[in-house]
Amino acid sequence: MRRIIWFTIAAVLPMICAASVTSGPTGAPAQGDSILLSVDLPDRPAAGATVFDRKGCGDCHTVGGVGRPGRGPDLSRVAFFGDVLDLAGAFWNHAPVIREKMHGGEASRHTLTADEAADLIAFLTAFRYYDTQVREAGNPALGRGVFVKKGCAGCHEAGAGETAVGPDLKKYRGRYAPIVFTQALWNHAPAMSAAMQARGMAVPAFSGREMTDLAAYLQVGLAAKGPHPVVFEPGSPRRGRDLFASKGCGRCHTVGASISQGAPDLGTKGRAMVRSVPEIAGIMWNHSQAMAAEFEKRGVARPTFAGQEMADVTAYLYFVNYANVRATPSRGETVFKQKCAACHTLGQNAIGPDLLAAPGLDRPIGIVAAMWNHAGAMERQTTRRGTSWPRLQRGETADLTAFLIGRRQTKPPADPPIRSARRTGW
Repeated sequence: MRRIIWFTIAAVLPMICAASVTSGPTGAPAQGDSILLSVDLPDRPAAGATVFDRKGCGDCHTVGGVGRPGRGPDLSRVAFFGDVLDLAGAFWNHAPVIREKMHGGEASRHTLTADEAADLIAFLTAFRYYDTQVREAGNPALGRGVFVKKGCAGCHEAGAGETAVGPDLKKYRGRYAPIVFTQALWNHAPAMSAAMQARGMAVPAFSGREMTDLAAYLQVGLAAKGPHPVVFEPGSPRRGRDLFASKGCGRCHTVGASISQGAPDLGTKGRAMVRSVPEIAGIMWNHSQAMAAEFEKRGVARPTFAGQEMADVTAYLYFVNYANVRATPSRGETVFKQKCAACHTLGQNAIGPDLLAAPGLDRPIGIVAAMWNHAGAMERQTTRRGTSWPRLQRGETADLTAFLIGRRQTKPPADPPIRSARRTGW
C-alpha cells in the first residue's frame, strides 16, 4: 500500500505540501498575548505514507480512495477546517473510537514518536488540501472555448497559410503537470502580453474556473507519441522558502506579517488566496502587468522559474497558509483548568504525570504524540471516574500547547541535590 500511496501523491500532488511541526513558540507576542507557534519546513511532505502503512492505519482507513476499504472513513474525504493542531485535536477527539476499533494486543504498534506524528499529519494534510482545494478537475471542452475566447488560439494555432506567433501547444498537451503550465505562463507572460498588444489585442483576464478548464484542455493527452508525461514529485517547502527570498518575492509580499509592503500578504492573513494550481496561474497572469510595472518602479529584475522551482515556491505558500499557528496561552490556561487539571498538575505529581517535568513536551508535535500515546490510559481513568472524554474545540489544541510550552520554558530550575557534608568534605 505504501508504494501505491506514494506514486499517487507523486502523480497528482506536484504542488501540495504539508506541515511537519517540530519547534515551539517563537515567543514573540502579538495580538494581545498571542504567539506564533513556529514550524520547521519539511523536505518530503509525503514521507508520512510510510508511517501510515507501517502503523496499520490502512487496516481501517483509505486515503484518496487508495487502499482497501476498512472500518473507518476515507481520511481525505472527511470535511475538516483549521490548522495543523486543529487536525491533531480532531485525532484526540476521536481517540476512544479509534482505539476501540484497533485489533486487540496491537496497541503498541500504533504508538507514535514525535517525528512519526509529524510525518503522519503532514501526509494527511497533503491529501486534505488535495481534496478540498485541488482535486476537482477542469472541463476540457469548456477549456477549448476559453482557449478560443481569450485569444490563445490566435497566437498558438496557425490557420491555412499562416504562421503561429507562439508555439503550437498541441505538442505539449498531455505531457506536463499543471505546475509546469503555471511556470511557463509566468515566465512567458511579458512576451505574450507584448505580442498581443502589438496585434491590437486586449490582454485577457481569467475568472472563476476558466483557468482550471483551460489547463484541463491543455492536458488532454493527444500526444500518444513522444516522451512520457513529465511527473513532478511534491514540491519542497524548505526549498520554496529559500526561493521565495532569493527570487525577491519578499520585496513586495509579506508572509503573515502585520505590516504591509504594498502587495497582498501571502501568509496567515492571506489564507483565502490558497487555490488550486490553475487558479494560482490565473491570479499570477491577471496581475502580471501590474507586477511588471512594480518591478520596473522598484528597479528589480522580473524573476523567472526553472525546473522544480515553481512547485517548491507553491509548496511553501501552501505550507505557510496552513501550518503557521497563532495561539493564546491565557486561553490555553483556561482549557487546561477545565479539561486537564482533574488528572494533571504543573509542578507536582497527581493521577497523571507532572506536565512540567514529563519529557518530550517542549515542542507542539511532541505534545500531540504524547496525547495520542496515552489516550488509552486516559480513557480508562475517565471511565473509572465516571467523567466524559474531554473534547477540544477548534483553536483549543493550539492554545493549550502554547500554554504548556510557555510554562515549561519559564519554570524555575530544579534545586541541586543536597550532598552530605561528610562525603563532600564540607
